[in-house]
Amino acid sequence: MIHPCATVESAMAALSQARIPLVVTERDLAPGSWRDILENVLRLPDPPMLIVTSRLADDYLWAEALNLGAYDVLVKPFDASEVVRVISSAWQHWIDLYDYIQVRHPQVMVATAAA
Repeated sequence: MIHPCATVESAMAALSQARIPLVVTERDLAPGSWRDILENVLRLPDPPMLIVTSRLADDYLWAEALNLGAYDVLVKPFDASEVVRVISSAWQHWIDLYDYIQVRHPQVMVATAAA
């Protein structure tokens, strides 16, 4: 199940109501950024794996995201095999980390910049 969210606030509201293992977010949100999402998800009991997306995924973004605790960065436009690899790996990492084997309906939240 995917929960699209247009703001940091709506993303956090969705995360407070469901145990969501993956969050895919744009680098820049209006208002805010991926750092705001990360700061909030790290406070959750079983924080989701955060994947940042950007057209401008330079070395600085990669280093910053990974050093601050994001799971990975996906470059846009997306390469289907890379998306599948990163999402699958993040999902498995979350299951391994929280020993949560009985997940029946995986949920992914997507935070996008407001149009």
